Amino acid sequence: MLVPGKNGQPPSSSTLSWSTRLRIAKGTARGLAYLHECSPRKFVHGDIKPTNILLDAEFRPHISDFGLSRLVTITGNNNNNNNPSSSSSGFMGGALPYLKSAQTERPNNYRAPEARIPGNKPAQKWDVYSFGVVLLELLTGKSPDLSPTSSSAVEVPDLVRWVRKGFEEENPLSEMVDPTLLQEVQAKKEVLAVFHVALGCVEVDPEVRPRMKNVSENLDRIGT
Repeated sequence: MLVPGKNGQPPSSSTLSWSTRLRIAKGTARGLAYLHECSPRKFVHGDIKPTNILLDAEFRPHISDFGLSRLVTITGNNNNNNNPSSSSSGFMGGALPYLKSAQTERPNNYRAPEARIPGNKPAQKWDVYSFGVVLLELLTGKSPDLSPTSSSAVEVPDLVRWVRKGFEEENPLSEMVDPTLLQEVQAKKEVLAVFHVALGCVEVDPEVRPRMKNVSENLDRIGT
């Protein structure tokens, strides 16, 4: 279920404190690690994005839409406008300060680079990359569907490159993090640590990306 805000509206960005965002990230990582390592088969979700991570009343994340993307492909019905997973609901679409239109078809910028090549066999490292993009979205409050701008107002292709460029140029953390989190001074070290976890997940080379088990363990060490 989705968590409603006041008068049944989606919650505002201020609803998600840093501790809540970190709890969501940790819970999602544990769920993916279970799918990858502990389930009867070593599954690949294949479509990790905010609209497929739902929250209950305690802000506990639940990974949804498992297997639906493959089912749609098998049946040949790949119309994104009719796919429930393309709606603007979900913990990020409702809780961060932008809404994505379900009517406009956009590329899936949560997908790993190798996942965008037709014919490639799904792999667990695809999920790792997608989770990394979700983490960056939690941290920055920006959608990967948008083209955020740097301090020099030069557009960059996507959220992953924008964040990586910011770290390479040693830009202040305040230029990249969601302004809502700047009010939580004590969270700075934890935010920086999660940025590094996220950047490891979105490495271009899938062999360099960590396994979800390691990602989950690294996140669990933050804030404890």
